[in-house]
Amino acid sequence: MASKKGTDTGAKFAFSSSVKDDVWLPGKGPKGYEWWYFDALSDNERDAIVVIFLDNFIFSPRYNNLNRKLDKNGAEGERDRLFPAVAFFYYRDGKPFFRCINEFSEESFSADPEWPHCEINGSSFRYEETPYGDRYLVEITSPLRRKKTLKASFEWLSVESDLAPGDAVEGDGHSWNLVSPRSDVTGSIFVLDNDGKKTEKLNFRGTGYHDHNRDRRWLPSAVDKWLWGRVHFSDSTAVFYDYNGREGSERDSSLYIADGSGIVCRRADFEIQETRRDVFGLKYPSRLRITTEDGIKLRLKDTKAIDSSFFYTRMLFDGTLSVRDGVPRRSLGIGEFLVPGKLRNRFFDPLINMRIGRKGRHSFLS
Repeated sequence: MASKKGTDTGAKFAFSSSVKDDVWLPGKGPKGYEWWYFDALSDNERDAIVVIFLDNFIFSPRYNNLNRKLDKNGAEGERDRLFPAVAFFYYRDGKPFFRCINEFSEESFSADPEWPHCEINGSSFRYEETPYGDRYLVEITSPLRRKKTLKASFEWLSVESDLAPGDAVEGDGHSWNLVSPRSDVTGSIFVLDNDGKKTEKLNFRGTGYHDHNRDRRWLPSAVDKWLWGRVHFSDSTAVFYDYNGREGSERDSSLYIADGSGIVCRRADFEIQETRRDVFGLKYPSRLRITTEDGIKLRLKDTKAIDSSFFYTRMLFDGTLSVRDGVPRRSLGIGEFLVPGKLRNRFFDPLINMRIGRKGRHSFLS
């Protein structure tokens, strides 16, 4: 059973944990976007996976250039356009092993508004109900350097999901769907040469997570700062979410605990105790304490940036959860910190483009 007591989210922020709403919503307007996010950490804590499917790529210079024009001239009469993308990241020992970010044409995107499924130029995810449990099957195909191809296949088998069905926010506002805070994840990654022969194989087993974000507004117009992450412990999963809308329009600072009996949400105080700067100069939290009014505490320390840019940092951290039983729980977690304001400035577009593959080609920078 979901508890939102004490959570001050405002009218423009909607939380749910709903498989039914894990579908594509067409007609969001030319500024709108949504993405489906999957991640997992391996059992030995060496490897991490992140996969993202986007109907509008929020970092795309083409999408952002359109939004700059819409901000200046207005959106009246502008048809909905899509700039879809698939991002696949594989990290080993805190360093990128594969980084594949590919943007595609509007015609490459296909999604179901009634069933969780999306396909973008040969990469896809789909939800299935099976006799042994509900799952998401994720398939990735991406070009690599030297005419090689990456192919990956994963199963996110839901351990906890569909915990708080709810409706998407109406009008302008943000919808966050914590579809499955915990999943068992297995899969394989293959590297194929130009002749289609396998030259490399990696197997993966670990614990994962899946959520879905949706908004009708351009990201840098709506969001000032955004910090979120999750830690899987042996008997529970902690998910933290600190969403700050521009000019105080929206705020959600919450800690969610899923422990096998449901999900509990508490309003939380986020105390940033130390910060660092990534290689691009973005300051991100390196030591953080999250506290609820009823005494639940989540401490994050030894934060290490594993991926970064001018406007976001992805991090691994050591997490310790203290609840009312007095027994501390420790595990490795993954999170992200986003400050999207720089996406308003076209100065960064050429630099962002260097990391984006297009027209079937690998990006200039990996």
